[in-house]
Amino acid sequence: MKAIIALCLIACVSAQYDYNSYYQVGIPQDYNQQYNQQYNQQYNPQYNNGQYNNNQAPTKAIPDARCPRTDDPMRPVHLPYAGHCDKFLKCTGGLGFVMDCPAGLEFSARMNRCDYPAVAQCRV
Repeated sequence: MKAIIALCLIACVSAQYDYNSYYQVGIPQDYNQQYNQQYNQQYNPQYNNGQYNNNQAPTKAIPDARCPRTDDPMRPVHLPYAGHCDKFLKCTGGLGFVMDCPAGLEFSARMNRCDYPAVAQCRV
């Protein structure tokens, strides 16, 4: 009986304790910035010194009225790129990103993909 009373007393005392998740520990003010910088240098080498490690420039977004503002992952929108049979626009969020077809292929607007020139029948 005394054991039950002791357990009830311990339960009541611990229930009144205010658990605080904000501990005062010695973390530097700029810890997140340092951690993110270290993480990007280690795991995302393209962010080193704010430059890309390859010779290619980042792809630029082109606003295009034909690109829908909402994306349907089951039906991606690809559009022909004016003046170039070997390029197309990949629509994402109302913007078009210029993409290259693999070497020797041309974009087919009818098939919505890059294909052999005889099949694509691209007319500039």
